[in-house]
Amino acid sequence: MKEECEAKALGSPEAEVVQTKDFKIEKPLLVCCFPSAGVVGTIAANTMIEQFEMQEIAHVRSKYMPSAAVFLDGILRHPFRIHAKAERNLIVVTTELPIADQGMYPVSSALLDWAAKIGVKETVILDGIPVQGMPSDRKVLYAAEREKLADLESDETMEILKKGIITGIAGSILSETLCRDMVGFALLTPAIAVIPDPDGAVQLLNALNRLYDVGVDVSELEESGDQIRKKMEEMAQQVDGMRRNQPEVQHAGYERLYA
Repeated sequence: MKEECEAKALGSPEAEVVQTKDFKIEKPLLVCCFPSAGVVGTIAANTMIEQFEMQEIAHVRSKYMPSAAVFLDGILRHPFRIHAKAERNLIVVTTELPIADQGMYPVSSALLDWAAKIGVKETVILDGIPVQGMPSDRKVLYAAEREKLADLESDETMEILKKGIITGIAGSILSETLCRDMVGFALLTPAIAVIPDPDGAVQLLNALNRLYDVGVDVSELEESGDQIRKKMEEMAQQVDGMRRNQPEVQHAGYERLYA
């Protein structure tokens, strides 16, 4: 495989995976993490990539991605990156940018076509369910193809998500796994809607550890979650004090904002 990026060729494709490094991996687990509530998927992806020193081995190009540049630690990176760690049979896909609605199918198809060629048999989405304020119940919920349900039901700390719709690129990928010799499922957790929520990422990574013995250390994320929880509690106390001091006629507005 050429080290130089094949994406330097002119033209904007519907969607394609450009593999930039050779690697050998045996039936890897494909973990897909995209921006969502509390950016829990993105936090989980970055934790695995940094902790396992995963190598960027490919990226996705598509005309349906925004014309934007991503910098990490001052280095220009592909916005839709694919990392791998052969020793852990693990591939992590992540992006900071949204995919246009009309590009969901070509992007998810290109990604899974490439994944099937390298031997992927299982694909998992890590995602957050937006809630207002600090989630009171941090259980991980799952939705899966029928043949995966028995494995997930054996974990008594998780619950099945009985009905719902997963949209965006995550939902598109899960829909496409149904068309392939590949099992797709999602691990979801309630997450703070408007700020980064490392506690939610901890829940998802712990579930992944239980299911696949991935071995992710979540201690630093737990400390970050504790700090955010304390700040949220302080903010809630301040807001409550402000509400108590407001005239009755203004209560309705605050109820709508903080309900």
